[in-house]
Amino acid sequence: LQELDRAQSDETIAELFLSCPIPAWLLGDLRKTLKHINVPLCVRSSSLLEDGHARPYAGLYKTYMIPNNQDEFQDRFAQLQDAIRLVWASTWFEAPLAFSKSLHSHQEHDSMAVVIQEVVGRQYGDYFYPAVSGVAQSHNFYPIEPMQSEDGIVHVALGLGKTVVEGEKSVRFSPKYPKHILQFATVDDMLSNGQRYFYCLDMTRTGGTLGGGGNENLAKLEVSECLDSPAVMSLASSYYPQEERIRDGFNPHGVPILTFASILKYKSISLPESLAAVLTLAYKGIGCPAEIEFAVDLDPDPEKSILYILQMRPMVKSGDSYHVSISDEERGKSFCHSHQVLGHGVFDSIHDIIIVKPADFDPAKTVEIAAEINGLNKTLLQAGLPYLLVGPGRWGSADRWLGIPVQWQDISGVRGFIELRPEGFKADPSQGTHFFQNITSLGIPYITMTENGDHWDYDFLLKQEIIAETTYLQHIRMQHTLMIKIDGAQPECVMYEELPRLDLPIIKDSSF
Repeated sequence: LQELDRAQSDETIAELFLSCPIPAWLLGDLRKTLKHINVPLCVRSSSLLEDGHARPYAGLYKTYMIPNNQDEFQDRFAQLQDAIRLVWASTWFEAPLAFSKSLHSHQEHDSMAVVIQEVVGRQYGDYFYPAVSGVAQSHNFYPIEPMQSEDGIVHVALGLGKTVVEGEKSVRFSPKYPKHILQFATVDDMLSNGQRYFYCLDMTRTGGTLGGGGNENLAKLEVSECLDSPAVMSLASSYYPQEERIRDGFNPHGVPILTFASILKYKSISLPESLAAVLTLAYKGIGCPAEIEFAVDLDPDPEKSILYILQMRPMVKSGDSYHVSISDEERGKSFCHSHQVLGHGVFDSIHDIIIVKPADFDPAKTVEIAAEINGLNKTLLQAGLPYLLVGPGRWGSADRWLGIPVQWQDISGVRGFIELRPEGFKADPSQGTHFFQNITSLGIPYITMTENGDHWDYDFLLKQEIIAETTYLQHIRMQHTLMIKIDGAQPECVMYEELPRLDLPIIKDSSF
């Protein structure tokens, strides 16, 4: 540590730690333990900051997986030592140091243990992986009817949990309503949102040294190339192009689509119920919403399948702490205050607002309005400016008489929605499919204005700078920073002006 320069690269720091000796007493304990273990191992961190209640350092320290199958014991022992050294080294890598700096935290106060776990799963050919892995959270910030926030949310994938924790394609469901899969509403949804790749431990990579990346022993395989895997056969449904149809159950003559139907629809194992019970216990145990990492080893005999709880921590969302506080002062100065909200967090990077002009809105012209939004979206997207979109009825509705029928390419730069309820234009809260799949996966807040004590001040926006105006739209730029605070646990949202804004690009009139 005396030689450590924080300006050095992760690779240099890793090399420095790899050259450091491990205490003799620890080496003796490790040697005795390893002689009794000949299965793949996961070497990971467990620190006070990593599992803290305020702002956990989740996912910032490295995890290393080793096959532990070399013929020579000394080779297995050497790789285990390197993995331990590199986990310790990762506390000094760029990502956790930058996170500490952003929190004005002193990382030197952290204390960390290194945990050695057996990798859950079994070997399929040259690869080792669990059939199912995922993350379960006891609070859902984007509940779509009939779901409730307190029902929680689960993300599952085939193979190692790297797919889920790094935000790649996975299946999302509520433990209470496992058959209600929003992302699989249509055949096209299933084809575009299904998991195509998965991560596994390559059991043939027995040589070489580990590095700072942590992925040296992992492989990324395509699901369609692993049709002989019992895990794929158990979890996949089959797509038949000639019929444009997907049937539950695996068929080698169809295209495999990972739907997890055997578990979620036909309850081959009681995974949703088990996760719901674990989330309830976790909530009671730590006194706040919890997030757990888990894996499932599927056995041909379902009764012998095992659910493993790998890790538990206080729940976080997109790096923000779970708790968002809204004061009476903020409610009083807000121009938007709503109690019907999807999302959670503090958003302060938006200065531009696109609003459908209330006086010029015509339900018969919603297609034309969508086209105008597309034009402004292109302009703002090119300038790198996120924006808030405000208008009547359901955003993204397939029924043009219930709202503006925008598709994602029309609003790809949006970072927040407000759904208004004008007189004589009533619609239930938006429950779209493709549309809400993008909103929930990107963490975009969606606010609905109701008549139950909500507050919306359009006159306040008219006092701001109007950048552009079309037949049906106004492009408004806030004179100061737009602060959006959403407490998804209540739920409640406030919007108000905050600090002076920075200089923003000059927007020329759009042509569309």
